[in-house]
Amino acid sequence: AGRRVELRGFIDRVDLAEMGDELLGIVIDYKRTRDKHLNLGQVYHGLSLQLLGYLLALAESGQTLAGRPIRPVAALYVSLAPTYHPVDHPALADSRDTKLTGTYRPRGLVSADGFDALDRSAGTGWSDYYSVYRKRDGALGHLDSSDAAEPASFQAMLDHTRWKLGQLADGILDGHMTVSPYRLGTFSPCSWCALAAVCRFEMGISDVRFLETLTRSEVFRRLTGAPGKPNETS
Repeated sequence: AGRRVELRGFIDRVDLAEMGDELLGIVIDYKRTRDKHLNLGQVYHGLSLQLLGYLLALAESGQTLAGRPIRPVAALYVSLAPTYHPVDHPALADSRDTKLTGTYRPRGLVSADGFDALDRSAGTGWSDYYSVYRKRDGALGHLDSSDAAEPASFQAMLDHTRWKLGQLADGILDGHMTVSPYRLGTFSPCSWCALAAVCRFEMGISDVRFLETLTRSEVFRRLTGAPGKPNETS
């Protein structure tokens, strides 16, 4: 609605990479969980905007102290919880193959035109360090299980994040406080709400907002399929 709000926060880490004449930026958000990844269906519905909100801030305001602009190419969660593997017998716990192997690989959203700055050794197939798959012809593969996006899809996700943030801010400023929980697949925030004991919302009786479950490729198709404002179906 053309109004302005101020968001204040801290980005855990920003890495910079030189690629030609450009300075590329990668946003890192550390998580104390295992295998944290970015659900683009939740981003589409406005339920998970933190990571791409950081990326949007970098896209619109990021520059070096010398004033050189930074082009964002990736936003990644880095899970700090270690990876463990089961063993068949306690005596095998100290073997080389069954020891603690470290943390999970970074997960999030990566623009295909900046991926070479992240992993210069990547060829065809899966990257050793990121969830990105390239076919033999150089095209992206396994779009629903990888983190890569074509540049147009990457920019569409940023545009949609900006629009969703504005939509949510308008709702706050307009005083929208209706108790209206959603259900996405089998999940509802009511399952962990601390106010459930005093809430008057009756599950099964009151109306629930059913949100459509979307794969990553479906989100990309919706956001890049038509010009102008993103298609909002929820």
